[in-house]
Amino acid sequence: MTNHSDRFMETFASGKPSKLDDLEVKRQQVILEYNQNMLNELLRENSLRPVKVSQVNVLGDNLQFRDRFLARQLQPLLKNPGLLTLKSFLQKVDTTAYNFTKTTAVEQVTSKIDSTALKSPGSSLDTLELVANVKIKPVKKLFMKIGTNVGNGEGDGYLSLQWRNIFGGAETLTFDTNMASNQIGTRNRSQYLLDYSMPILNSPDHKIGILLYHSSRFIDYTTYHEQIVSGVTTKLSTSYLPFENRFNQELTFENLIRTMSLEPSPNGYRNNSLINDYFLFNAGESPKSSVVYSVSHDTRDQPIFPTSGHLFKSTIEYSFLPASTFLKTTLQLLQAFKISNSLSLSMTMKLGFIKGLNNALIHPMDKFQSGGPNDIRGFWTSGIGPKQMGLSIGGDASSSYGLSLFQRIPFLSSDSNFKLHYFLNSGRLINLDTSRTGLFSLFNQLNTTAGFGIVYAHPAARFEFNFTLPIAIHNGDEVRKGIQYGIGLSFL
Repeated sequence: MTNHSDRFMETFASGKPSKLDDLEVKRQQVILEYNQNMLNELLRENSLRPVKVSQVNVLGDNLQFRDRFLARQLQPLLKNPGLLTLKSFLQKVDTTAYNFTKTTAVEQVTSKIDSTALKSPGSSLDTLELVANVKIKPVKKLFMKIGTNVGNGEGDGYLSLQWRNIFGGAETLTFDTNMASNQIGTRNRSQYLLDYSMPILNSPDHKIGILLYHSSRFIDYTTYHEQIVSGVTTKLSTSYLPFENRFNQELTFENLIRTMSLEPSPNGYRNNSLINDYFLFNAGESPKSSVVYSVSHDTRDQPIFPTSGHLFKSTIEYSFLPASTFLKTTLQLLQAFKISNSLSLSMTMKLGFIKGLNNALIHPMDKFQSGGPNDIRGFWTSGIGPKQMGLSIGGDASSSYGLSLFQRIPFLSSDSNFKLHYFLNSGRLINLDTSRTGLFSLFNQLNTTAGFGIVYAHPAARFEFNFTLPIAIHNGDEVRKGIQYGIGLSFL
């Protein structure tokens, strides 16, 4: 006969769970579910019970925040108009936690509610006197990341530095640099970014940022050339969370200098050995100063691979220097649906329009481009739209539409980051001054492709590996039939 101790020792020695272990796990799950139901019932029955906040404590290790910064985040709990109900008190506790989260100055926020030992004079017996303990874990003050990537005759090196909570109020200074070569031993591409941001008047909902940047890159999808951009940008923005159901806004002031240098096209760059007259005319330096305003409403459950919610974003840009005067507007709409645990649907529409003012010509770097693995699939990058000498010159009116169906891969769990992908893309890119039917042609005779593939949703980016089949194309468009892969944060 084997007793309970023997069975336990046998299980421990073999490393295999016994039936008793399974029963214990189920018992714990039942207890947890029961306790959660009891807590919900208790809160429901006492949701209107009066509450008085007698004290608010901030706890945590190595706190280096200013008193005014802490007071602003704790404002929902500190500014109390008399008695609260238990329901409104808990809502204020949640709002305080969200305030700290939006500042990006803390890694974790937890709250613990205690009752006071002694009641205040004059408080009724039914009034709950509570102490709110908010425990926060600040982010690391200094962070550095450095690395290299080498492959297929190419190489790059990157360095990222971050200094957080500089003055104890969620200030952040970021320096990013990337040095890369199209081929090892040739001229380098480079990117430098210095970004300083901070809350406005300690507010968790409003932020100001100043960016200084310099970048150089080689473009191969049209006349082969080097683009160099140096400038400074100031941003004023809001940072409401999706569940707050509020519109986020951003006002940007840009001042930059752009330089286009035409280069001899090396072998393997789309076989573009010609020099496009449009790019030749715009070669050299071009200053730009503009004001950009954008408004967005985002309820997606996740930005990289949404399965529910919607995104609305509209942007208008006014560039006012005599050499580059234009008005540019864009509109983006996205709606995601969760059909079942194994199916989700995403619909996307993007529209764009740019108009030169005072007879000013539009710079190639301000024009719209269309086509590519992250845009209208089944075409080369910027393979759709007006051409000159067989090379893309961009357009001043753009429309694109996407319909994507995502399905669970058989034998994988429904929450796996790998999904099957079926898509239908269409769109058009035109220049209105050369279009016979004007703006109407933007929505007529659309380029259309379909396909299927596999999607991997990584927390940092989305990866797609698709087979594409063009259905309707225009003469001169550069088609990419067959296998196509894309990496990025935003897809059609």
